Amino acid sequence: MDWIDDTVCVGNWIDVWNLDNLKSEKIDLIVDARVLFDQSLLGTNRVPIADRVLRAADLLVAISEKKPKIMIRCRQGRDRAPFVAMVYVSKKHGMSYREAYDLVKQKVHRTAYHWDWTKMLETPR
Repeated sequence: MDWIDDTVCVGNWIDVWNLDNLKSEKIDLIVDARVLFDQSLLGTNRVPIADRVLRAADLLVAISEKKPKIMIRCRQGRDRAPFVAMVYVSKKHGMSYREAYDLVKQKVHRTAYHWDWTKMLETPR
C-alpha cells in the first residue's frame, strides 16, 4: 500500500489480506473502488459512475476530518483506486484533476492515467 496523505492510502487485493500489515498501518476503513465502477450494481437506480466517484470522494473528505486511516483498494491498485484517490485529493486540496493525478502518481508509481475517466467527471450533469 502507498500513502497519499496522512489519511488515505491506495492498495490492492493482496494488501487487504495482509492482516499484519493492516494492523501495523492501523487501517480503520477499507473502500473497495471496484464497487463504484461495477455496472451490475446499478439495478434500476442508474447512478452514473462519475456521480458515485464524486460522492465517494466527498465522503472521504468528510471522514478525513476525523483522521482515520483509510485504504482505497481495487484489484491491482493502479487504475480505479488511484483514480478515486485522485478525486479525493482534488476535492480536499482544491487541485485540478491533473494536479491531483500528478500528486497521486508520485506516491503510487504504478498509477495509470485515464483521460476518459477524468473527462467523465468534467462533463456537466
